[in-house]
Amino acid sequence: MNQLQLLAATRILEHTMPVTSRRILIYGAITLALLFAVLAGAGTFFGLASLSDNPGFWGQIGAIVGLIAALYGLKAARPLLFYHIELMQWAAVTKRAEGESLPAGKEQLEFLRTQVQALFPDAKAAFSLRRRLQQAVCAFVLQLPPSSRLNVFPEALGNALAAILAGFGADALIAAILHQGKLSAWRRALAAFCQHYPVVFRNILLSKAFMYLMLLIAFWLMLKPVGWVDEALPTDMGIWKYVFAAILTYWIKTAFLNPIVTTALILTLIPLAKEADEAVLEEWQPRIPVLSQLPAD
Repeated sequence: MNQLQLLAATRILEHTMPVTSRRILIYGAITLALLFAVLAGAGTFFGLASLSDNPGFWGQIGAIVGLIAALYGLKAARPLLFYHIELMQWAAVTKRAEGESLPAGKEQLEFLRTQVQALFPDAKAAFSLRRRLQQAVCAFVLQLPPSSRLNVFPEALGNALAAILAGFGADALIAAILHQGKLSAWRRALAAFCQHYPVVFRNILLSKAFMYLMLLIAFWLMLKPVGWVDEALPTDMGIWKYVFAAILTYWIKTAFLNPIVTTALILTLIPLAKEADEAVLEEWQPRIPVLSQLPAD
């Protein structure tokens, strides 16, 4: 079942090419910006320290400063990226999952933007809801077997592993909102997530295994062109060739692997959420405090 969901996820993304292509281009531009920040930082510090005894050292410091600055900017832009890329992607996925046709070209982007804005008028509020839902998913991953065994680890490590096993659960809950067209839909989807956790957990394990295997392959492949550039330079890039390969792998992850894995989880969760009734919600509400702590609308 889970393997079929990964294949179905790929097919759905193929039928949402305008929004998918936009995602690929935007994350490609971000990847280029990260590479440029490293090179610009290295060049700037190297130039300023050209008269010093060790300009190469300062060039490396500049590369680190440039990378940190770029990562900080990327972190600050996360709410906007989530709003304009992720939400529109999941809106398209939920429409296609129900067999609905989408407009072509730019009309598809405008249609999806309208769908998202009707439910989430503010980017920061939408991202805040996603963060709270992600915290909720991580919390009950630590409560439900078999992942409850993570409690044997120190708290920080257990929470980190729970976040990994939680997959893209918050995005799947957000997709349930887009699917139903009302903010309260996440409550029933979360109850269904818990009720059918063994099924969801198997989906997460297979999806994560697929993603990390593909990441390892992508990193190995990205090392090849970076190595060619390294051989053409008069100096050894050292550890930076691995940093550049990791940055290029980031593009593969965000542009291709993340949407495939998340769509697979969405395709698993939405049918389960449809089957969940008020009795399921009442059954799980005492065990999931977030169902009453977070606003329903």
